[in-house]
Amino acid sequence: MRSPAAQPFSFSEALLKYYSFFGWTVFWQSYGQTLLPWSIPLCFAHTGAIGPTLASHRFDMIPGTNPPACFSWSIEKLRFAALLLLGATLPAAILATVPSVAAVRVLGLAWLFAIARLAHGIARRARSGTVLMIDQSGILDLRLMPRRIGWHEIEMVFPVNLDRGKVIDLSLRWPDTTLAGTRWLTRIGAILQQAYGVPAITISMLLLDGQVADVLAIIARYRPDLVPASAMRRATAP
Repeated sequence: MRSPAAQPFSFSEALLKYYSFFGWTVFWQSYGQTLLPWSIPLCFAHTGAIGPTLASHRFDMIPGTNPPACFSWSIEKLRFAALLLLGATLPAAILATVPSVAAVRVLGLAWLFAIARLAHGIARRARSGTVLMIDQSGILDLRLMPRRIGWHEIEMVFPVNLDRGKVIDLSLRWPDTTLAGTRWLTRIGAILQQAYGVPAITISMLLLDGQVADVLAIIARYRPDLVPASAMRRATAP
């Protein structure tokens, strides 16, 4: 037990306490809550992040009339991701606390800091709401950009393996225009599509409360011409 005159925590000890706090937050902050269902939820609330779109369509938010399909972060998947981070903590803590070469300790501290940042991101996502919304006007993915991508801006949906696929790739008609003003990591998609023909936009379902088949079924509801025929048959099968 530390006395009042004892030395303060070292940086590595403080970092371990920081990670421990967020680890407990992720695992037990929703312990008493019911996990999000795998079915597709419908939402009616207007998200303040929706900005102006290139489409001339007016966004219809009347309950019961073309309700949008919404996807949020899955608490179950976030817990699994947090467990993986927890497993990566032990070797990092050993490197950071055991007396050794200074470079090794620096590596351990950097490792712990990266884990703490990731744990903080997981805890923040566990408290957030809808991140992906699809409706009659297009697709809104708040992880990529603050405005909706209109249906007329999407050229095609790339083929995807419904059994193992975790992402949906989109090709845009005007990638430079659609992705203008977004973060540089998102804008890189426009360059890659124009230079190499790869998808400009990737929508990940890895940590969301749904599957790739759910998203394809909703896209096919509004724009069946965008979805590959084989994938549409499987995604919309009863």
